[in-house]
Amino acid sequence: MKKNRLIRFPGLLKRYKKNLMIMKWCIAFICLFTLNLSANVYSQKNIVSLDLSDVSIEQFVKVVKQQTSLKFMYNSSLIRQAGKISVKVENKELKDVLSMVLGKVNLEYEFFNNVILIRVKDEKKSKPLQKNVRGCVKDEKGTPLPGVTVMLKGANLGVATDVDGNYSLSFLDKKNLIILFSFVGMLPIEVKYTGQDTINVVLKEDVEKIDEVVVNGYFTRKKESYTGVSTTFSGSELRKVSTGSILNTLSMLDPSFVKVVNNEMGSDPNTIPSFEIRGSSSLKSTFEGNPNMPTFIMDGFEVSAQKVFDLDPTRVRFITILKDAAATAIYGSRAANGVVVIETELPKAGKLQFSYNGSANFEVADLSDYNLMNAEEKLEYEVRSGLYETKNQSPEYVDGNLASYNQILKLVKEGNDVDWLAIPVRDVGIGHKHSVMAEGGNEAFRYALDLSYSNTVGVMKGSKRDNYGGGVRLQYNLKKLKFMNYASFSHLKSVNSPYGSFSSYTYYNPYYNPYDEEGNIKKILYSYQYYDNGVKTKPMYNELYNATLPSKNQSVGNYFMNNFSVEYDIIQGLKLKANLSLSVDNNKSDVYVSNENTSFIGKEQKGSYSQSWSNSFSYDINVVLTYVRNWKKHFLNAGLIYNLRESNTDATSLSAVGFPNENMDHISMGAGFTEGGRPGGSYDISRLIGFVANLGYTYDNRFLLDFSLRSDGSSLYGANNRWSTFWSLGVGYNLHNEKFMEGVSFVDLLKIRGSIGTTGGQNFNPYQSMTMYSYNDSRISGISYTGYMGVLLKAFGNKNLKWQKVEKRNVGLDFELFDRWLRGSFNVYSDLSKDVLIDVTVAPSLGFSSYKENLGEVKNSGVELTLKGSVIRDMERDIIWDLIFNLAHNKNKVMKINRALTAFNESQDAEVKNKPTIRYKEGLSQNTIWVNESLGIDPATGEEIFLDMNGNKVNKWSTANYKPFGSTDPKVYGTIGTMFVYKKWELNAHLYYKYGGYLYNSTLVDKVENVNPNENGDKRILYDRWNTPGDIAKFKKVSDVSETKPTSRFVEKENYIQLQSLSLGYDFSSDKLRKMGIQRLKVSAIGNDIFKSSTVKMERGTSYPYARTFSLSAQITF
Repeated sequence: MKKNRLIRFPGLLKRYKKNLMIMKWCIAFICLFTLNLSANVYSQKNIVSLDLSDVSIEQFVKVVKQQTSLKFMYNSSLIRQAGKISVKVENKELKDVLSMVLGKVNLEYEFFNNVILIRVKDEKKSKPLQKNVRGCVKDEKGTPLPGVTVMLKGANLGVATDVDGNYSLSFLDKKNLIILFSFVGMLPIEVKYTGQDTINVVLKEDVEKIDEVVVNGYFTRKKESYTGVSTTFSGSELRKVSTGSILNTLSMLDPSFVKVVNNEMGSDPNTIPSFEIRGSSSLKSTFEGNPNMPTFIMDGFEVSAQKVFDLDPTRVRFITILKDAAATAIYGSRAANGVVVIETELPKAGKLQFSYNGSANFEVADLSDYNLMNAEEKLEYEVRSGLYETKNQSPEYVDGNLASYNQILKLVKEGNDVDWLAIPVRDVGIGHKHSVMAEGGNEAFRYALDLSYSNTVGVMKGSKRDNYGGGVRLQYNLKKLKFMNYASFSHLKSVNSPYGSFSSYTYYNPYYNPYDEEGNIKKILYSYQYYDNGVKTKPMYNELYNATLPSKNQSVGNYFMNNFSVEYDIIQGLKLKANLSLSVDNNKSDVYVSNENTSFIGKEQKGSYSQSWSNSFSYDINVVLTYVRNWKKHFLNAGLIYNLRESNTDATSLSAVGFPNENMDHISMGAGFTEGGRPGGSYDISRLIGFVANLGYTYDNRFLLDFSLRSDGSSLYGANNRWSTFWSLGVGYNLHNEKFMEGVSFVDLLKIRGSIGTTGGQNFNPYQSMTMYSYNDSRISGISYTGYMGVLLKAFGNKNLKWQKVEKRNVGLDFELFDRWLRGSFNVYSDLSKDVLIDVTVAPSLGFSSYKENLGEVKNSGVELTLKGSVIRDMERDIIWDLIFNLAHNKNKVMKINRALTAFNESQDAEVKNKPTIRYKEGLSQNTIWVNESLGIDPATGEEIFLDMNGNKVNKWSTANYKPFGSTDPKVYGTIGTMFVYKKWELNAHLYYKYGGYLYNSTLVDKVENVNPNENGDKRILYDRWNTPGDIAKFKKVSDVSETKPTSRFVEKENYIQLQSLSLGYDFSSDKLRKMGIQRLKVSAIGNDIFKSSTVKMERGTSYPYARTFSLSAQITF
C-alpha cells in the first residue's frame, strides 16, 4: 500500500495505542474479577467425583488423572494383581478417596509434590534390612527427578525419589538382585546389584510416550480421546537427526510435511525454504512466493517461517503438525495449509544448573550431478558442431577460423583445463553453533536464561548467516495464579556470495584461464560472434573478477518479542488464561555493485546502490477459558477463546547510481537515481479478530466427540465479506476399551476416527480487495489542477472478495499391538479448496492488468501410513532397536477452471520457452508437465517428429499441440528410519524415498541439445547424436542449434532414495564426571544429505549448489 494510506487514516496510531491500553485493562479486570469470585468457591484443589463399578486400579488412576493435574507412580505388575474396585463419591477430597479405595486392596499411597506413589501397604514401614543403596536419579540434562520408582525386580519392595531425586533402598542381600528405576515418560533402567553402596542413574526420554498427548497451541489433550490427526516430535528427537533448522529436520521425519524443491537456490543459507502439508491448496501462479505455506505457532502465538527457520533447536521442547479439520479448525482462517505448533522449553525446578550445547558444522558442496566437458572434449565438440567449418566460406573467414582453432588447440595441448566449478566454491564451509542455558528455582518461582549463537557458512565463498540472541523466562506460582513471561532478542545478519550465480561458471570454456600471463584476473575471458539479424559479439565476462571488487549484498535484522501470560484456576476444572505477545522487527538490506563491475561495461552510469528498510510491529492477544470435568462415565473438555491480532509494516526503499570510485560504497555518494526512479515505500496494516468455541466429549473412554466453531473477521478481504465461520466435527471409537476386546491380549490400542470441517486461507497481500490510486506516477508527473494533484487508478478493488475455504475430510485408524512393540496409524483424506483467489485479466487500457476474484477449486486427496516397530528391547543388556516406516500419497487436481485460468494459459502459450510452463486444466494436477508428444528423432532427416492432437505426425512444434505428459507429483513417497541403542552408544539413520513422479530434465536441453558451441556443456553432448541418415539417436545433430521447445523426449520418470541423516552418539555420563560437577556429557557425529541415487541425471543447485553437511556436537550439563 502506498503512502496515501497514512493520509486516509491520520489517527491510526493514536487509536491503536488507546485500544491496546483498553485491552490491557480488560485482561487485568478479568483476573481481578475471577480472584474475587474464587473467594466464595470451594477452595480444595484436588476434589474428585467418581462413579466406577468393578474397574481395575489402573482404570481408577486414569479417571483421577483426568480430573487432577497429578502424576502417579506404581509397579504395573503389582497393581494388576490387586483386583477390581468400585467407588461412588461426589466432590470428595482426593486423599480420602485414595485411602478408602486403596485400603480395600492392601495398597497405600504417598505424596511427593504433584506425584503420588502407590505401593503395597506397610512396604515402607518394614524393618531395616541388611543392605542399603543410596543414589540420585536425573534426566539426560542433569535435572533431578522426584517421584521415580526404585524397586527390586520381582519383589514387593520399593521407594520413590525425593524432590532432589535422591533415594535410599534397604533390602536383604541375595544373589542376582536387580534394581529397577521407572518414571512416566522415561525409559526404565535395570541395574544389577553387585554390592555397590551408591547407584546413580540417568533416565532417558521415552519417545513413545510423546504421542500420548496433543498440544495444539491453545489446549493440551490426551491423544487417546482425541479425534484429530497430528504428529508430535520431541526436541531431543530433532537434535538426533540434524543440528540445522528444525523445519528441514521435520521434513526428514514426517513425509506429509514436504520441503518444496528449490533447484535454483540449492543449499543457500539465506534462502528460506517453502513447505507444504498435504499438497497445494492454492494456485501457485497467481501469487508471489508460495501461498501454500502452513501457519507456524510458537508458544501460542503466530510467528513467521523465518523465525522458526532461525530458531535455536535446543530451545524446542515439542513440535506438533496439525493436519485435518478436527486438529486445525481451531485456527480458522489460518489453517487451510495445516498448522505447525512449537512449544519451547520451560524452566525446571531445582538448584541452579548450566547446560551447554555446541556443534562444529562442515558443509561440502555436492557437485555429483554436474558432468561438464573437459578441455579436450570441449574442443572436440566445437569441431563436430561445425564451429570451424571452412567449406563454402571466404578465404578471410577460413583463415580466422583456422587461427582460432590452432590457438585453442595449443591451449589444450599445454594442459590448460580449468575446473571452473571449484572456483566459487569453498573446499569446506566451517560454521559453529553454541547455546547456553541457566535455570533453576522452586515450585513457586522458576527462572531460565538462554543465550545462543549460530554461524552458518555456505559452500559458496563469502556467503554466511550469523544469528545471535538470548532470552529470559520467568514463572511465578501464587496459589491458584501462575504468571509467565518470556522476553527474547535476536540479531540476524545474512551475507550473500559476491561470486555471482553459480550457473555462470558452468558455461565457461575449460581451456581458458581466469588469470592472464602476469597473474592478474581477466575482466573478459573471451568473446565470440554469433548471428542474430546480423553478426553480433558476445563477451564472456569473468565473474571471478567481479568477486574481487568492493561490494555489498547483505541484510541485517533485529527482532524483539515478549510473551506474557497469566493463568488462574478459578475452581476445580475451570481455568482462565490470558496471553499477550508483542513483537518488533527491524530490517535493513544493502546491495552495492562497484562501478568496475562488468555489468556496467558500455553504460554511462556506473555503479549502483540499493537500500531498503522495514519496521514491523505486531501484537497478539488470546484469552482462553477452559473447563474440564469427569463424572461417572463422562469426560468433558470445553473451551472458549478470544483472539485479536494486528500487524503493521512500514517499508522504504531507495536506489542510487553513478559512483565515481569503487571504494565509495555509501548510498549518499551516488550521482542520482536511476532513470525515472525515485524513493519508494509502503505501509501495510492488517487485523484479525476471532471467537472460538471448542468441545471435547468422551463417554466411557470408548466414544469420542470433538467439535470446534470459529468466527473470524479480517481486514484482508472485501468490505462485504470480512467475516466468515469455520467449523469441524470429529468422532472416534476406542475399540480396545470394549469388553469383547478384553480377551484380545495383543491389542493395546485400536481407535477408529473421522473428521470433517472447513478452514480458511489468508496468505495474501493486505490491500488486495481495495481500489488503490497512485499520485506519483511518471505519466502524471507535474500535472495539477487548481493546485490539486492528479491520481491514476492503480488497482481495481473487489468489495465481495471473500475467504478461501478448504473442506477437509479424514478417516483414520490408530493402533498399538503386542505390548506396544508395533504402533502406527493410517489416514485417508480429501481436502477441497473452494473460492480460490485468481487474477482476472482485464484490458490494459484500464491502467492495470488484473484484479482478484474467488473463482478456482483445487482438490488434494491421499493416504498416509506410519509404522513404528521395536525389533529388540532388551533392557537387561541395554539394547534397543526400533524401525520407522512412513508412506504418503497425495493427488492434486484442479476441479474448476474459468475464463481467468484460460486467459492465464493463453498468456503462458504466448511466451514459449525451452522449458514447460504452468498450465491449468480441469481434472489434472497443477503440477502437470505440458509438452508436445514426441516420437523421437527421424532417422532419415534428423528432425524431431511430433504427434498432434489428432494423432497425425508433424515435424513442427506448436502450442496447439500441448499435451499433459505426467506430473511431478510422485505416486508414493516417505521415510525409513532406524534407531539402535547399545549401552551408551546410539545410532540413528533416516532415508527419504520417492517413486512414480516425472521430471522435465532441463539439463538435457540447456547443457546437451541447446548448448551454444562457444560455451561449455554436459559430456552427454558428445553421445547419442544424429549425424547421418539412418542414425537412431536421442538428440538432434550437433550442428543443429535451433531451440528445443518443451518435448516429451525429455520427460523422465523420477525415482530416488536419499540418505538424509546418519548420526552416532555416545553418552559419557558417569559417577566420576558427576563428582567433577559434570552431570551429563554426550557427543555426537551427524551427517545430512550424505547420499542420493536418482533415475534422473540433472544438474541441481543451478544458482547456488547443494551441500552435504557434517556436524560434531556436544551436550554438557553442569
